Amino acid sequence: LDYDDDGDGYTDNGGDCDDADPNTFPGAAEVCDLFDQDCDDVIDEETDCFDDDEDGFTEDDGDCDDTNPDVYPGAPELQDGIDNDCDGELDPDFVDEDTDGDGYTGLGGDCDDEDASINPSADEELNGVDDDCDGEIDEGTEDYDDDGDGYSELEGDCNDGDPDVYDQATEVAGDGVDNDCDGLIDEGSDATDDDGDGLSEDEGDCDDEDPGAYPGAEEVENDVDDDCDGIVDEGTNNHDDDGDGFSENLGDCDDTTGWVYPQATEADCDDGADNDCDGDVDGDDSDCGAVTEPVDAGGGCNSSLAGGPGAGGLALLVLAAASYRRRRQT
Repeated sequence: LDYDDDGDGYTDNGGDCDDADPNTFPGAAEVCDLFDQDCDDVIDEETDCFDDDEDGFTEDDGDCDDTNPDVYPGAPELQDGIDNDCDGELDPDFVDEDTDGDGYTGLGGDCDDEDASINPSADEELNGVDDDCDGEIDEGTEDYDDDGDGYSELEGDCNDGDPDVYDQATEVAGDGVDNDCDGLIDEGSDATDDDGDGLSEDEGDCDDEDPGAYPGAEEVENDVDDDCDGIVDEGTNNHDDDGDGFSENLGDCDDTTGWVYPQATEADCDDGADNDCDGDVDGDDSDCGAVTEPVDAGGGCNSSLAGGPGAGGLALLVLAAASYRRRRQT
């Protein structure tokens, strides 16, 4: 079990580096005793016996500002309004003048009082110099990454005020922003016309990578649904428009009529159509049978002996003669 042995509110597993000492635990005040009271693996930091600014002197050694590495006993005295050498005298020969005439003195914020173009009101230029004395160099220029996304304008950032916009960033669909700085907005999304045909997927484009495919396009024979109506090659020689199982390319000689196609039955021999697409129409087609004249057994086409149409006429004459004789006898 994990116990707080010294009652300081922390256990070993909770970060107490000495659970036998109630004055040692994370967050404890560090004192100058060569022990790590706050358990951060640094001994005596921020005490008078620790050199916090690493200038070689502690407060105990006479450092009058242990947060500034330019201030320590024996340091060169600078004309900066600071007691750099910790002798108790503040720039005895220093006069705060506007040397370059730009309206600012050194103590007034001019970081280079020998250059009139450098002062707190100056515009930052692309020159590798802190023109406006704000501690940053070239900020707001094309060579500075103002939004912290790793790219400046010179490195391809098309909006250096937005950290989500830079060269090769991920394009966010539907935000109306060119996230990846390629000159295209929302490309690759359903809301964008990626192929330049004037329509996006949201507007019905069934293939937004093909500029020849969009609603209203002309359907051509290419095994592609050019007009995005869900039918491929309709109206072309490659499509069976009448649903009879044959297209023009498969021999259908009338792809608007469902009963006309290769090997269909020439059932109606008087419809004026080549139903089976063999080049013969109606009576000229072998499927309709041959048309022949009656057979004349006696050599004449109307011979009654042949049993042809003449035989019927002769019988009528015989009946008429018999009827006439009966009327005379009465």
